[in-house]
Amino acid sequence: MNPDVRVLRSRFAWSISPVNQMSHFTKDNGVQLPVSDDFLLPFLNPTSPGTNYWDSPPPGTAHDRQRGRIILQLHQLIDLLRRANIDIKGKSFLDIGTGNGMIPRLMLEFSDLGSAIGVDPFLDGEHKSSWQVHDRDDLFAELADFIAAQSPGVFDFDNYAELTGDQHFSMRPAPAPYKQTPGKQFRFAKIGAHDIEELDEKFDIFYAKAIDHIPDWDGIFRAVSASANPGALFVIKHFSFFSFLGPHRYASTNIPWGHLLMTDDEYRRFATEFHGHRAEQMTEFYFNGLAFPRVPMSRMVRMALDHGFIAQVVINEPLRNIHDFYTLTGSVDDFWTQVAANWPDVSAEELFSGRYHMIFRKMDAGGH
Repeated sequence: MNPDVRVLRSRFAWSISPVNQMSHFTKDNGVQLPVSDDFLLPFLNPTSPGTNYWDSPPPGTAHDRQRGRIILQLHQLIDLLRRANIDIKGKSFLDIGTGNGMIPRLMLEFSDLGSAIGVDPFLDGEHKSSWQVHDRDDLFAELADFIAAQSPGVFDFDNYAELTGDQHFSMRPAPAPYKQTPGKQFRFAKIGAHDIEELDEKFDIFYAKAIDHIPDWDGIFRAVSASANPGALFVIKHFSFFSFLGPHRYASTNIPWGHLLMTDDEYRRFATEFHGHRAEQMTEFYFNGLAFPRVPMSRMVRMALDHGFIAQVVINEPLRNIHDFYTLTGSVDDFWTQVAANWPDVSAEELFSGRYHMIFRKMDAGGH
């Protein structure tokens, strides 16, 4: 075993491991890939008591980790718009893949947005990656009261940092002043990203933080373009499939970047050999719960341009474990050669990425 990997193993202790010792998976061409839970479990967020890491969250009230994730998402979005010198006063906002709708509701509450709609094809608990069933109004009131009490007049990371200890982020948002403006109406529509034209409205700002679960990105840009006001913005927070935990906890392998080192058929065989008790669920999520076809960032930028959107901001926020991930490439023989064999157009930057924060602007007919 690579000595750096031995060090990594000694730093983390997990009591439940389907693959406790180092094993190997043999690819169709005879190449062997190392398999160990030490390549996966240390990098996953904790799960609810009594559940496995691949289980959906059980019903119940939100816990601190989820509250922290929402507030961090909100603060990062506001900070990103401020840094890009974007005036959102009176603008219309559409959150695509809104989940429980907290981001657009809180944006209405703590900014001078004019209106906001959230769309999602799934209600709470209806999809593997959905929020657990909970009272949305209670959660919103709780979060709004917390923000107003802990950070009166300004979003300040220090005031909620203790809730973000398990979050995979490294970009700390700057303090951002706000004026609380309650009472504005939020609307929710149970529709998918490709069907937003059914709303029969035009929007100034589009936001999507879960396109990693939505197929056919070309169709997303087409739908957004058709519903965009002149100069509209499309803000995307994206967790790339090509990153270390790109398949999420439900379909990630216990091979470093195993989802890039294996073909689709090899992935199915791996799931059967090493995760037989849940192989069907694992492969179902891998092929149907994640964006397909797999699109690297360079291709996304070109795809956006095809629909009249030009990239104005692209920020790659590394995961907090970036040094460990660099180390793990050494646990696979000829790692870069093997990745390039399956994905020749994916950059090393994207493999080590955490979250991408992007702003695309809709060009006018003259290309401006």
